[in-house]
Amino acid sequence: MQPDATQAEPPRDTLATQADSPHALVPVNGSRSDLRARPSWSESARPVTTAAEALDRTDLSRMRAFHTFGIIAAIGAILLSAFLGGDPTARTVFWVGASLLGGCNVVLLYLSTSPELYRPLPVSILWLLSNFGFLPALVYFGPFSAVVMVHMLALVFISLGRLQWPAIGTLVISIGGHLAVTIPIILGWTTDRGVLTSFYAEPRQLWVAEVLVIGFLGSGYGLGRWARSLNARALAELQQAMRVLGDKEQALAEVVDQAQRANRANEGRWTNQTVGSFKLGLVLGRGAMGEVYEAARGDGTPAAVKLLNARSTASTTLVERFHREMAVAARLESPHIVRVYELSRPDAAVPYLAMERLHGTDLATRLRAENRLPPDEIVALLDQVARGLEVARLAGVVHRDLKPHNLFFHAGATWKILDFGVSKLLGSEGTLTGEGIVGTPQYMAPEQASGGQVTHLADVYALGAITYRCLTGRAPFKGRDLSELVYQVVHAAPMRPSALGRVSLLVEDVLAIVLAKDPHRRFPSAQAFAQAFLAARRGYPVGIAPPPDAWS
Repeated sequence: MQPDATQAEPPRDTLATQADSPHALVPVNGSRSDLRARPSWSESARPVTTAAEALDRTDLSRMRAFHTFGIIAAIGAILLSAFLGGDPTARTVFWVGASLLGGCNVVLLYLSTSPELYRPLPVSILWLLSNFGFLPALVYFGPFSAVVMVHMLALVFISLGRLQWPAIGTLVISIGGHLAVTIPIILGWTTDRGVLTSFYAEPRQLWVAEVLVIGFLGSGYGLGRWARSLNARALAELQQAMRVLGDKEQALAEVVDQAQRANRANEGRWTNQTVGSFKLGLVLGRGAMGEVYEAARGDGTPAAVKLLNARSTASTTLVERFHREMAVAARLESPHIVRVYELSRPDAAVPYLAMERLHGTDLATRLRAENRLPPDEIVALLDQVARGLEVARLAGVVHRDLKPHNLFFHAGATWKILDFGVSKLLGSEGTLTGEGIVGTPQYMAPEQASGGQVTHLADVYALGAITYRCLTGRAPFKGRDLSELVYQVVHAAPMRPSALGRVSLLVEDVLAIVLAKDPHRRFPSAQAFAQAFLAARRGYPVGIAPPPDAWS
């Protein structure tokens, strides 16, 4: 068996992660015993998203049809036997067996109405009991009569399903039972009591007939398993093709975005000018609010300086937004949040913010190159970004626009959170501005997209959405336009991660919790999420049941 991409050998060290703030130690929800307790699967409805699950769903429809046939056949055979007559003892035993067969099929028909009811153990037991119930029919009708074809049908139907042991058991019971009835007849130890008797056939003819019957029964089992494997392979190939297509669509969208950003990078109107203590160089990036320049302080310290453009300074909303970023940046200090060197005066004609100069690449660029991150690197990213978000949480700051573009891998060692331009101080105004929705919809929490109350749990959701992107190769949601995308974020469930990549069920449950529509069902902090993800990677289940409607 191939190892799961999200599994790792579970060392026994502590799972707590210390943030940069001395007050930021957030334990994983639940005790160690809670972690070892498996989540309640009965509370989680798992829709069909994989080839195996699709085949399982067709199994139920097929088995409902066969169990209905089994009930009708048992009743019909009992009525027919009353008309045919025959050996009284054989007929009485047949009635008992037919009643057992019909009763088992009634229960199996009920179980096949729901995937949650159709469990392997009870289904297997009932299948085997119904097979034993059929054997008296061989005695009453005759072991060389057409009644043998009922076992042939049963073998084909059960062999097409996922459960292999009931299929093998049916094969053994059908062949063994048939031999037990026919060998005494062939050897002359007893006579054929069947109403469709083989009394006048010679022993060599009966041996040939027996070999043919066994061959047909074995062929029914083999053909059923072969057809099952072909269907599974075809569905798996189709699913893989859809996965590759989705990855290419995601990569193309991100390449187009990067190309648009690159085309805007050139000399700006402030190049070679001095702002505060910094001389500005080339433009590193442009946005709706302004430009970011590479810069150097008088003592040679490299920096990046962000300035509002002329159009933005005419907008009261954007000026307030820029001042908000300055106010937020001034109160946050963490190795995992970009460091601020200098702020402009509140009444400055051109507001600016001087920050440390970073060298490396942002997560969006990395994902365009590799599409997915190795799970161990995701663990490191979550640990460091969660530390930065914990500092922001303790300072009462919500980032509100956490996305791959705003996570920067500096100097090949440190993840840093960028751009607090749309951040919110808890207790200030809500999530919407005159400019429209604040944030990037693909990674935006549902309550933020719908204009509801936003807390630090929106950042927890965004970090979960980024993790989903890193693991599966695509963002949780996509739409043809902004309105469709926002609708998906608020009302739809993302595709199951294990349908898009090799993601363990433990990690999938962690993602289901962090991406919950209801913020109160998420992890209480980014650190709690990071620790739960690490625990799931090491084989420990999270002590919280995932939402039942987490995946589509």
